[in-house]
Amino acid sequence: MINSKSIHTPEYSDLIEWLTCERKRLGLSQAEVGESIGMSQSDISKMENHERRMDVLEFKRLLQVYRISDNPKLQRYIQDFFGVGNES
Repeated sequence: MINSKSIHTPEYSDLIEWLTCERKRLGLSQAEVGESIGMSQSDISKMENHERRMDVLEFKRLLQVYRISDNPKLQRYIQDFFGVGNES
């Protein structure tokens, strides 16, 4: 039986990998990120290890912590992920 939950899709895995790399690039620990968005270090670890699904509000808070407004590369990735902002 194939698990069809979004947490197990390649697309979701790529998103989580991008966010994990961004956290590390910024030099932030899981505990620091968790504290910034009102979660525990364990919750951040579980998200990064595909043991817990990230909800849309958590995603929004993570993007703020990862300074998306100052990060064109992350902005492009997120636009591509959602298929928005590419109108020519």
